[in-house]
Amino acid sequence: MSARFPELPAEALDEAQRAVVAAMTAGPRGGVIGPFTVLLRAPAVADAVQRLGAGLRFSGMLDDRLREIAILTVSRRWQAQFEWFAHHPIAVTAGVDPAALERLRNGEDPRFADPAEQLVWRLSNTVLERGRLDDADFAAGRDALGEPRLVELLAVLGYYTLLSFILNVGEVPVPEPKPFPDAR
Repeated sequence: MSARFPELPAEALDEAQRAVVAAMTAGPRGGVIGPFTVLLRAPAVADAVQRLGAGLRFSGMLDDRLREIAILTVSRRWQAQFEWFAHHPIAVTAGVDPAALERLRNGEDPRFADPAEQLVWRLSNTVLERGRLDDADFAAGRDALGEPRLVELLAVLGYYTLLSFILNVGEVPVPEPKPFPDAR
């Protein structure tokens, strides 16, 4: 548990916090983990964030491979240890090439063999670095993904950036070896 945000004992939770815990435990996450251990201190925020995340992750339009590449690109950008720890196995299970993910983790062009995967990485990386896409990249994303999935990709990038900030500032721990050993 985070030294900055120690675990909240169940008996110390207020009604709003208990409601968030119940919703998360009953939902696809099965409990309160990672960034939500920090977010629980602001239960209205925690509930809104967990509902948005559940929509993006469990019932979104992006297929698992593309969504996980976007998430891991965010994790790499912000060196969010817990995000990589949690999502790397999901990406591999979804069929993403582990060697490409290792290149991504090391800050290199992952060189995904699948053109859609490489495009999602390139668009994600560009948005995370510049906060925008030029006309050519926008058109490439719109043409390959369609407008709804491009918008969802942008939402995934923003959502996981939010979680990365919570994880990094909260110093939510991960087991050794850490994905980004030079990060705090």
